Amino acid sequence: MPDLARKRLQFIHLVWLVLTGGVGLAALIGGTADSALLAGLVMAALPGIVGATLLHERVQADDLVGPFLVIGWTLLAMLGISATGVTLSPLTILFAIAPLTAMNLEKPGMAAEAAIFSAFAFLAAAVMVRIGLLPPANPTSLYQVPAMLLAFAALVMVGLLAWSFMHARQEEAALPVIAPEAVIPVRQDLSLPEESGLLLLDVSEFGRIRTLSGDMLGLDGVKAGGLLASLLQDESELSLLKPANGRTHGEITLKNGRDVAFVAEAHDEGSILVLRDLTEVRASTLETRSRLEEAEARLRGRTAFFASLGHDLKTPLNAILGYADMMRAGIRGPMPEPYKDYPEIIHESGQDLLLLVEDILDLAKAEADRQRLEPEPVDLTASAQSVLRQLENQAERAGVKLKLKATREVWAEADARAVRQIWQNLVSNAIKYSVSGGTVTLDARDEGNATVLSVTDKGAGMSPEDVRSVLEPFSQGSNSKGRKGTGLGLAVVNSFAQLHGGQVVIDSAPNKGTKVEVSLPRANPADIQPLEDAAE
Repeated sequence: MPDLARKRLQFIHLVWLVLTGGVGLAALIGGTADSALLAGLVMAALPGIVGATLLHERVQADDLVGPFLVIGWTLLAMLGISATGVTLSPLTILFAIAPLTAMNLEKPGMAAEAAIFSAFAFLAAAVMVRIGLLPPANPTSLYQVPAMLLAFAALVMVGLLAWSFMHARQEEAALPVIAPEAVIPVRQDLSLPEESGLLLLDVSEFGRIRTLSGDMLGLDGVKAGGLLASLLQDESELSLLKPANGRTHGEITLKNGRDVAFVAEAHDEGSILVLRDLTEVRASTLETRSRLEEAEARLRGRTAFFASLGHDLKTPLNAILGYADMMRAGIRGPMPEPYKDYPEIIHESGQDLLLLVEDILDLAKAEADRQRLEPEPVDLTASAQSVLRQLENQAERAGVKLKLKATREVWAEADARAVRQIWQNLVSNAIKYSVSGGTVTLDARDEGNATVLSVTDKGAGMSPEDVRSVLEPFSQGSNSKGRKGTGLGLAVVNSFAQLHGGQVVIDSAPNKGTKVEVSLPRANPADIQPLEDAAE
């Protein structure tokens, strides 16, 4: 495991210790801390302590890191859901940490085992609740708020582990490839005695003479022929290496097993033979190619596994968001005053993380060729209205006004979920980079055989260099200083546009704002008519 990746993983476990300590401090301040809760938080901190210790550069315990961390996180998840309602527990998200930790440790087999064991443990706990061996969920429990806070800490861990894993993949992909011509063969001297009548040159791949022996004086065909014959596997090749006149070239294998390229020239004074060693170059080329194929297969396996984690990550996220909605609505009664703002914070942070998880998974699926679209007639205007309702609170906190310019239906032949995510990413970015008091404008229109959706802001804008780079994954413009982000939003938008056969066009200038347009195929009018008839 590379040292930089090891340090990132150690830092992530230290973050977990800080977050669990924060949950304990909040419980103490709120007066809900008792011995059982504090004991539970101490147990929750143990995986972080183990990870921060075993991952230290001075600790040589590579064989122990994987088993200890994976088992520790899995046990913590089992204990957490057992104490907080199992199937409805917000701590279900803890089950995602063990597989992600294993993937960061470059142990995909252990990650798969952890995911399978977590699934069986969850089912077993659900059965135990059903038969009365474990208590059911109790939304009014005093431990419910600390559990929600601990679940939010777990969400942060999942996001950091996912970021670390994707960052490690980018670092591996960026490793320099050694070109075959850059490999210098090992020198193996060939020698001829003086006055042999043959000048022998051993030349490197770069054209440098490594060995020079013999001369071209007093040509003695018998003596020279005998020396050459001792080098060759077959004496019949002697005529190729030492022509009577003229020039010849080709490739042969010497008696010692070396593959060489040769050029032989006959002169009045004697002959010149130039050998160029190919053995080491070919061996290095094959080894490099084998390593590249192995690395690509490893990357494909990791990407495929990471893409399959979507259900495991999004299911607990949806449960947490659902609980946060219930707490915001006061379905079980009003929240205590010290925790009044927590449900809104949990819900908003969960929405942000859910969008991040979807972005990461969509990119992973695209790289693994597993992204599948389900095109159907989609009203871009209606989709924009839905996203505006979802992001209204985010815009209000930023002091930004959202405006939909389109007033009529604009039908595209596209995947409905992909269209919604395109709107979400573009509007979230526009809000993020707008100044307080600004306006973000959404629009949709027909344009020939295509439809175009656009989002315009009057914020920081981008330079031409930024515009060329922001469509790449994990790339942010120079105007992103001080603003959180992963650089995935526009990359996902670009990926979806290309999958639909469309494109992304960005019009931006520093301090002049940004307009992003995404073209999608236009829906067939024959497919739209049944939908309009059904609506009527």
